[in-house]
Formats: sequence, C-alpha cells, structure tokens
Amino acid sequence: MIQQSKLIGQINHFRADSSGWIGSVIMFIFALIAGYRWHTSGLIFFGLLLVRDLAASWFLISRKPSKEKTDLRVIELIAYLSSGFPFIYLNPHHSLPQAGLLSSILAVIGFAISTLAVFDLGRSFGVSPANRGVVRTGLYRYVRHPMYTGYVISEFGFVLLNPFNYILWVISIALYLYRSILENRVLDLPDLASSLGDGRN
Repeated sequence: MIQQSKLIGQINHFRADSSGWIGSVIMFIFALIAGYRWHTSGLIFFGLLLVRDLAASWFLISRKPSKEKTDLRVIELIAYLSSGFPFIYLNPHHSLPQAGLLSSILAVIGFAISTLAVFDLGRSFGVSPANRGVVRTGLYRYVRHPMYTGYVISEFGFVLLNPFNYILWVISIALYLYRSILENRVLDLPDLASSLGDGRN
C-alpha cells in the first residue's frame, strides 16, 4: 500500500505538467496505431514500436519538470511528427526473402538500443526538447543520442523491404538530426561538429 500510494503521489506531483499528459495521450494513440500496423503487416518493427510508445507514454506522465524548454509549438509538432513518422513507411514490395529476415534483425538491434536509451533517461525522458538534466550514464556515456541512432538502424529495414522507402528514411534522419540539434542547444551541449574535436560521440 505504501509503494502504491507513493507511486500515485509521484504521478499526481507531475499532473501540472500539461504537456506531459498531452504527450502521453499522443504516444498512447501511436501505440494503438503501431498495434494495428503490427496486426496487418506482421512486421516485428511495429510490435517493438508498440512497446516503445507504451513506455514513452508512461515516462511522459512520470517525468521530471523541465528547467528549460522550447516555447515554439512548431518545434513540439516536429518532434511528435518525427515520433510518428515510421507509420507512413510503405509495406514490403517485391523484396528478397532474406530482406525480411534482415529487416527483423535490424529492428531488434535498433529498438534494443533505443529502449535501453529510454530507460537510461527514465524520468528525464521527453519528446520535445527540454532540459531535465543531462544524462551521462548507460549508452549516453558513449553516444550522445543513442535513441535516434537506434531508430535510424531499425528504420533502415524498411528500405530493404521497399526501395521507395529510401526517401522517407532520409527525411526521417533529417528530422532526428534537427531534433538532436535543438536538444543540444537546450541542454547547452556543443554541436556534433565541435564535439568531434574532443573525441565525444
């Protein structure tokens, strides 16, 4: 009972963060869409995406309040657009039998990286850029944006399944790069170009 009341109290403590609750609802809707795509396509990618979106939905309502965040709604819109972008990838089209297996392997590897990154962030997790403290543990000790790295790896499987997805994949990478630049600014971290000189990923 004590643990349960503590958990409820923790959620209630962050109830004032309206953007967190709105984001949680959006990610839950994404989870429903992922479940539908998984059911209709049978692709393991969408099954793993379902797990990601449910985890994100929970962390958004239990996260820390931000010290600083972007004020532009268009930036938040881009962040959620990027999160839901995988839903518009085209279904397999005349792909080789090996492509399906390789796509599944990439999905597992990519989402393993991204899921570990989500749990490394924990209550610091967010979709739109905000400062809830810099995480330097787990995968973040080695890669600055492991979550996006995992997504890029897993989404490449769609290119193997359907060549027309290549353009969508490039657009998705561009959105991740844009989000990473904004997050670096909010967290007051150096850009990738300047960090290469000191050996940081």
